[in-house]
Amino acid sequence: MSVFFISGIDTDIGKTYATAALAQALLQQTQQAGSNNATNSYSISVITQKLVQTGCEDIAEDIITHRAMMGIDLQEVDYQGLTCPYVFKRPASPHLSSALEGQLIEPEVITQATKQLSDSYDIVLLEGAGGLMVPLTESLLTIDYIASQGYPVILVTSGRLGSISHTLLSIEALAKRQIPLHAVIYNQWQPDKYLASEYEPDKYLASEYEPDKYLASEYEPDKYLASEYEPDSDITDDTQTYLQAYLKQHHSQTYWVNLAYVSDSVEGCPSVSPSMVKYVAKLIAEIADTQELK
Repeated sequence: MSVFFISGIDTDIGKTYATAALAQALLQQTQQAGSNNATNSYSISVITQKLVQTGCEDIAEDIITHRAMMGIDLQEVDYQGLTCPYVFKRPASPHLSSALEGQLIEPEVITQATKQLSDSYDIVLLEGAGGLMVPLTESLLTIDYIASQGYPVILVTSGRLGSISHTLLSIEALAKRQIPLHAVIYNQWQPDKYLASEYEPDKYLASEYEPDKYLASEYEPDKYLASEYEPDSDITDDTQTYLQAYLKQHHSQTYWVNLAYVSDSVEGCPSVSPSMVKYVAKLIAEIADTQELK
């Protein structure tokens, strides 16, 4: 089976958009293959999955975003819960959200759901919750779950300040556990809604919390954090250049993929970038060489 785990260097780095954009590109490639008589054209099936969703109810909101950006309706596997076996109301780390709601996360349930999906689809894109070191349970980190399953990772990064350090730390953590780094997706800046003036402290995460003036509702958004922020081109350009050079030197087999800027709404979904098109073509060819497409 071909399962790729999409993780990020931080929370709200753009994993959901990157996952959906990759799925969208794979679907477009399939549509083109359907009208192409070339013998080396492949038609593949793809589905996205969410490891654990917090902060919502019923069907995972990230799955809903995936389907909207892919241009398809919710699937039967979505309604069955296979694409996200665990959904919690509290917006927090999976281990905390599950504890607060009195429900135990059983990793094997997620594993079996992924296997069922891989039995029906050529590619499963499994989006994580937060970064690699997020606790899935009290005793299991997300990265260790990935290692136990042998999934290659697609890591989402960005050009915002601090991304170089966070990206290298993530790459080193993957290397330490011998987890393959298949690709790095470079996502343009997305304003963090949790740093803007509408922010409401979560009583479940800090019941004694005294609102910080930099985060509370009276806060006048900092030009560097708010939605009006214009990315510093010196930082974004250098981040991209540095990370590409680092990968070329230390991880030459890892693909680099650019993801165009997207806003905080599905209507702003990106067009498929040239590097995404190239990556998808190579990805499909790799899979076609190793397994029979469904």
